[in-house]
Amino acid sequence: MTKLAHRFSAAAVAAVTITTFLPGTAMSAVRSPAASQARETVSQTQETASRSRGTAVNLKVTDKVRHALADAYWTQYYGPYLKKHHPGTGRKKVDGPKRVYYGKVRSAGKDVYWAVGSIGVKGDPISYQDGPHVWRRSAHGAWSYRGDTGGCLAKVPKALLKLWHLPSYC
Repeated sequence: MTKLAHRFSAAAVAAVTITTFLPGTAMSAVRSPAASQARETVSQTQETASRSRGTAVNLKVTDKVRHALADAYWTQYYGPYLKKHHPGTGRKKVDGPKRVYYGKVRSAGKDVYWAVGSIGVKGDPISYQDGPHVWRRSAHGAWSYRGDTGGCLAKVPKALLKLWHLPSYC
């Protein structure tokens, strides 16, 4: 026992000794109000830390959201290109988004919504490459098209990737 006592702190040796030789006393210490309060404090600290990093929530994609994502893609990215190089091509040719992951991250009392999915323009096979594509919006703002990813989802919060079981591929 003396060799062990030199390697571990006195508190660790005392805890092992009490648990081994006096199990009833050890269990009453675990059930004590002080121990319960300590567990509650630890739980509150973990919850606060989780909130500060952001809590991820998975959401269901509605037709309204899907349409808003396609509008953002068209107006912020593909539409301006087509107006310049292929006039007369309209928004109706947008195909998607498909296979959409949609969620929000709540941090500091604010919600930020994220979407990841495949999108392209009918008749333009190149528009389908380098996905998935990423969109973002604040609680009451409009969707912002963040671009294609080329497979690297570093633009998306890690908490959502974990929730969706998606690797970042970066």
